[in-house]
Order: sequence, then C-alpha cells, then structure tokens
Amino acid sequence: MQSNPSQTLLARWTHRINALPRDARDTLFLLGVSLLLMLPLFVHLPWWTSALVLGLLAWRAALAWRSAPLPGRGVLVLILLFSVVITLWDFHTVLGRDAGVALLCVLLGLKTLEMRSRRDAHVLFFLGFFTIAANFLFSQSLGTALVMVLATWGMLAALVNANLPAGRPPLRQSLLTALKMMALGAPAMVVLFMVFPRLSAPLWALPQSGAQAITGLSASMSPGQIAELARDDSVAFRVVFHGPRPPDRELYWRGPVLSVFDNGVWLPDPRQRDRATLSPPADLHLSGPPVRYTVTLQPTQQTFVFALDAPVAAPEIEGYRVQWLPDLQLVTGRPLDHLSRYTAESSPQFRYGPTQFSPALRADEALPAGFDPRSVALGRQLAAQAKAARQGGAFVAQALLQMFRTQPFRYTLNPGTYGLRDGVDQFLFDRRAGFCEHYAQAFVVVMRAAGIPARIVTGYQGGRFNPVDGTWVVRQSDAHAWAEYWLPERGWVRADPTAAVDPARIDRSGATLASREPLLGVAALGPRDTALLLQLRNQWDALNNTWNQWVLHYGSQRQLDLLNKLGLHQPDMATLAALAIATLLVATAIGGAFLALERRRHDPWTQTYALLRGKLEQVGIDSEPSTPPRTLAGRIDPARLDADSLPPQSAQAAIALLLQLERWRYAPPVDARQRKTQWATLRQAVRRWR
Repeated sequence: MQSNPSQTLLARWTHRINALPRDARDTLFLLGVSLLLMLPLFVHLPWWTSALVLGLLAWRAALAWRSAPLPGRGVLVLILLFSVVITLWDFHTVLGRDAGVALLCVLLGLKTLEMRSRRDAHVLFFLGFFTIAANFLFSQSLGTALVMVLATWGMLAALVNANLPAGRPPLRQSLLTALKMMALGAPAMVVLFMVFPRLSAPLWALPQSGAQAITGLSASMSPGQIAELARDDSVAFRVVFHGPRPPDRELYWRGPVLSVFDNGVWLPDPRQRDRATLSPPADLHLSGPPVRYTVTLQPTQQTFVFALDAPVAAPEIEGYRVQWLPDLQLVTGRPLDHLSRYTAESSPQFRYGPTQFSPALRADEALPAGFDPRSVALGRQLAAQAKAARQGGAFVAQALLQMFRTQPFRYTLNPGTYGLRDGVDQFLFDRRAGFCEHYAQAFVVVMRAAGIPARIVTGYQGGRFNPVDGTWVVRQSDAHAWAEYWLPERGWVRADPTAAVDPARIDRSGATLASREPLLGVAALGPRDTALLLQLRNQWDALNNTWNQWVLHYGSQRQLDLLNKLGLHQPDMATLAALAIATLLVATAIGGAFLALERRRHDPWTQTYALLRGKLEQVGIDSEPSTPPRTLAGRIDPARLDADSLPPQSAQAAIALLLQLERWRYAPPVDARQRKTQWATLRQAVRRWR
C-alpha cells in the first residue's frame, strides 16, 4: 500500500522535532505561542513592526532548529535602536497605545534572541502576558478573546514546562497542568467580573497616540468611499425590534448629513453643531405609530448616532450625552470608542424642515464655481421647464429620477475614477456607471443648479434578519447615500436615486451586491449566500451578539440590576469594593486549601518506592528515603542473606524492581499510553513482591 506523501512528511517533521534537545523543543513551542498572541496585533500595527517581529521569531526558530549560538548583545542593541528610531519617525513618539504596543512586540521578539537563562525566560513570560492584555486595547471581540484564551493557555504551559525537572517531560503534561490552573481560576475571575466596580469608561477609551483603524462611515464623503465599504462584511450594529419591523425599503438608518461641497468632498455644515439641542427640532412633525428598537453599535470613533428616520427622542447612551442637530442628526459630545447600546423610537411617517425659505438654506444651494458645467446647465434647463409648466422643485426631482430610471445608467461597485472638477459631468453624460454616492451626488448637484436646496445624507439602508437570535444585523456593506431636497410648505423630502436606477438594491438589503458583483458574490468556499455558509455566519453573529450583550456591555447599570436580583439594593462604591475584596479572600482561601491538599498528596513513585523499602527493611536491609534505588539494590547480596527470610529468587526480583524504579524516575517512556501501561505493571509488581 502506497503511503500518503503529506503523512510521510508530517511523520518526518514530528520525528525531527522529537529528536531535538529539550531546550530547542521548548523554545520552538514558546515561539509558536508568542506568534499566536501577537497575530491579532499585526492587523493594527504598521507593516514594518509585523515584518520585523516575524523576522526575529523566524531567526530564533532557525537557531533553535540548528542548535546554533545566539547573536551577540551588540546586534540586539542595534536592532533595538533601529526600532526606537523608526517608531519615532512613524508615530512621532514612543508613548501612547500604538507606539507602545509596537515597541512591546519588538521587545518580545528581541528577548527570544537573548534567552540564555531561567531569568531571561521569566522576563519573556512577563512580556508575553503583558502583550496578551495589550490585544484588548485594540479589540474586545469574541474572536480576539478566544485567541487570547488559547495564547494564555500556551504561555501558562510554557511557564509550567520551564519549571519541570530535568529530562524530557511531555508537552501534554504541561498543557494539562496549565488547563487545570485556568479552570481553578475561572470561578474567581467570573465573580470578580460581576461584582468589581465598573469604570465610567473602559480601559481602551484612554487617549490614543493615533486614530484607531476602524472601518465605517466617516463625517465626510467623496465618490467611491462608500463603494469601498460595500466590500466590508463586518457588522456595523445590531438591532432588536420590540414589535413589528417596518418593511425593508423603509429602513433608512440616518447618519451624517452633508451640505458643503468642497473640491469634490462633501462635508457637514459646521454651523449645525453650534445649534445642537437636547430636544427634537421644532419643525419635526411625526405621524403614525412609532417603532421601538434597541441598537448595539460597534465602536466607530465618530460622534454620530444611527437611528431610523425619524427618531421621536434622543436615546440615552451610558457615558454619553446625545443631542439633536437641526438637520435631524443625532450626535454625542465625544467619539463612540467602545460598544454602545441604546433604545430608541422612530416614526417612519414624518415631516420636518422649515416651510418657508430662510437664509439657513443658503448653504444647501451653493456650488463651487467652474465645477461640472454640463450638470449645472442641465439643472438650469430643468428649472426652466418647471417654470414653464408652473411647477416647482418636485417637478425637477421627478424629472431627474425619471432620467435615472429610463436611461442606460448602471449600478456598480467598480465605476473607475472620476475627475475632480468634472466628475459629475463624466458620470451623468459619459460613463453613467456608479455606486449610490455617485447618484446621490449627481442628484444634489443638479437640484442645486436648478436653485433648489438639496443635500446628501449618509447612513445604512436595510439589513438582514438573523433567525438564530432574532436580531436584525446591519453590516458595513449596507452603507448607503441618499439625497434630500427642500420644498415650500413641505420641508425636506427624501429622494433615493439608487432606488430609481436599481430598485432591487433596496429590496436586496443585507445582501447588497451578492448577486451582482463577483467579488462579493463568491467566497473562498463557494457562493457566499449558500445555505451552509449563511447558517454558519448566523451562528457566529449570534455568538458575537451574546458576547457583546453579556460581557462588553456589562456596565454599571447592568451590574446594579444583577446585584438587585441577588438582594443587594442600590449598593454604593464602598459596598462593591468590599464585595470584590471578600471574593478575593474567598478565592485565596480556596486556593490555599487546594495547595494544602496537594502537599498532603504524595508522589505515586515515592509511595511505591517507600512500599518496597519497607518490605526490604523487614529482612534487615535498611535505607533512608533519600537513598537512591541503585544504591539500595547494591545492598542486596543474596549470598549473605538468610535464604529463609529472602530467597535468592526474591532478592533478584527486588534488585530488578529497584532498577526499573530508577529507570522510570529518570527516563520514562515518551509515549503516554505506553508510560501508563508500564507504570501500572511496575506498581502491581512491587505490591505483589514478597
């Protein structure tokens, strides 16, 4: 039978690793654990940090594999100085989260090349555990937590292995011991998490040395920006509806409102922030029953809060103050830098905005001079037609939407690059291919050219229902841009040119371009929306949602609710601190009791050797507990012993048992199953010896 080449190669590598000296084998395991705990950080750190750390780890692995000497300290000092210089060049500081973690990873990699003694190994363990904690400064997701649990297990196993006696202790023994340690500490960790006083802001909300790399909508928009988000399948926020859910085509999650057009970039009107209030705008009029829902928003590092058009009241977010802007946008005073959960109500039927023209609308009419002359001419032409027909802005808007609907425009993720000064002209008259922001921008430019106030609204449209946990999941790929234009007596009116070009886009919420774009329609294992992949994604989303609700969003209010259920009504900070200290004392007492029990338990080998020594003492062969088995075997002389008390055959058997005990103590079998079988046989033989 022909062997599998991959199995042969694996067996060859396994044999080679087992043949390595113990220090080389332990070093390779420690390098693997170090790589595991730094992998999530590579996504957030500069490329040079990842390349340098990977190079250092690979260098150390090659030295261990060949049992070659470590480099001199001069080389390591030069690498360290280079790392400090390039960190200063990249971050302009060596302090702060990003620069500090980058240097921490480099130091960990350098320390592996300096590991000559037990002290060096313990410093490396310290750096490893510190790096595990540093991962949570960037991400607290369930995936990061699972990877860090594995890394903690591996680092504990390496620490246990470093403190085992000489010889070749099996790695499985160290892993089991580390797992036992984690299991013993888990109950105390859970209780402390539940009762320890909650901070007003999480640790990762401290000032950073640079902007956190979080994808999502920004406070500005340029053509192509939202198309990039459409390729991102990560979750933006999750929603639980408390009652019937509106139709998918009505799920417009309002975000930044953009009124200023500056060199091809759309920006919010800075005057809106100066008019922020805690109460809804006076010109907002709601009708129909409201929709109540709870949003769990991922960190955005932005100040805008997403809500369905139009919110009834500003939601309450723990640690933030939510305000209204006159353009119906909800904002906070500082960036949303950690998971936020809030309950809101919205009315899908609403009207808002001034009913008479005011100077405040001038910003929504302005166009930069000299930009897109053909589009400006189209707007003026439509305005003339509306005037001739004695119509107003609604006529111009419907004419534009009809043009998008009937002429050969295409909705695509890859429209190419448009010019800065004539990008709208190229889109409307030449190429006619674009994503939602291209259509929204063209609509607003033509409306403004016709003398009608108009602006762009960005946010998300639609979502997808997860049947596993009953949540409505809105992803970055659901990012959308639409338009609003102003009419007398009606105020601001929503217009979505994308719905005119591709109505299925609105009906296809939650799967934006899965059936239209090859990049999104096909994943590594086949079509992304096949039943199996969709079910796996729903299961993972449900797990992430559970993690978010019960771990990341476990704040002071949820802690108080839990303690109230346990009988502690309105505990103050002192009570919570006392409860946490009591938990620590109880955990310490339980740990001490386990240690006491472990000390009272004897080593099975020591017990078996003591049993054989006791039997030999009965025939006059004295020994001490510290007497080695080989020395005791040398004291057994069958020629000098009384054959009645110790026959020669029994004496030879005792010598053989002592030598087997010695061999077992210092050179046990490597295979775990074989070791267990041989030990049971040896122990039984000692018990039966007479």
